[in-house]
Amino acid sequence: MIQPEKRCRNCGQYLLMHQKFCHECGQKTATHRIDFHFLVHEIQHGIFHVDGGILYTLKELFTRPGHTLREYLEGKRQQHFKPLMLVIILGSVCALIQYYLKPAAEPDRSGTFTTKISSADASKYIDFQGFISYFKQIFDWLGNHFAFTVLLMIPVAAFGFLLGFRKYRYNYPEWLVILLFLTGQSLAVYVFFIFLNHFAGIDITWFYLISWMLITVSLIQFFEFTRKRYIVLRSFWSMFLTYFFSLIYIVLAIVLLALIGVIRYGYDNLLPTLIETY
Repeated sequence: MIQPEKRCRNCGQYLLMHQKFCHECGQKTATHRIDFHFLVHEIQHGIFHVDGGILYTLKELFTRPGHTLREYLEGKRQQHFKPLMLVIILGSVCALIQYYLKPAAEPDRSGTFTTKISSADASKYIDFQGFISYFKQIFDWLGNHFAFTVLLMIPVAAFGFLLGFRKYRYNYPEWLVILLFLTGQSLAVYVFFIFLNHFAGIDITWFYLISWMLITVSLIQFFEFTRKRYIVLRSFWSMFLTYFFSLIYIVLAIVLLALIGVIRYGYDNLLPTLIETY
């Protein structure tokens, strides 16, 4: 007979004797009070565990990347760190390192910023000081939130690779997952390149070359029954499509941000003037 108190503390489902996990929601049946021992165990198990977590996922991505991607898509996911969180954490680590290694900021001269534009007739309709400051704040924020910036570009990259490998059965969400893992792989390399660039002056272009090589090698292993030469060509074509669509994506984003900035910093007479002009 099941005792009344033997219920899952997460969903309230009745539990069987000696049951380690709830068969309804999957939570562990043995839940303890949160203390320092609990926190240390969770950090060790979730991040540094040899059979799961970030280190395990990174090890698999560098030792058998293609097989890891294929197995994850086929359902072998329990041991791996979530791809989205992988990119967010590694991107945040990169941003943090860059923040502490960057040179001291120069004095802000935005208050004395002058251009020929500010003296033109257009300055009668828009606050250029505020408009330029608006764009500067956006780019500074993107630069300080590296993980978010990378995440913004992954949907475009996934679309590029979907078209580049369109003859295969993988859909767009699956390519999103693949690109998230491959981005995590590249960010792990980028961590070292930050130090190499800062202390040894190694050009960051080498990082992009190595990233493309890693992606290509991973896809060669992922499509193991396809000719390597064919995958290399497809990978190159997919990267070209990615950069092409990224350019369009960035231009459209800048245009949209510029329109928002014009509306935000334009004077009251700007809109009537534009209507009269067009």
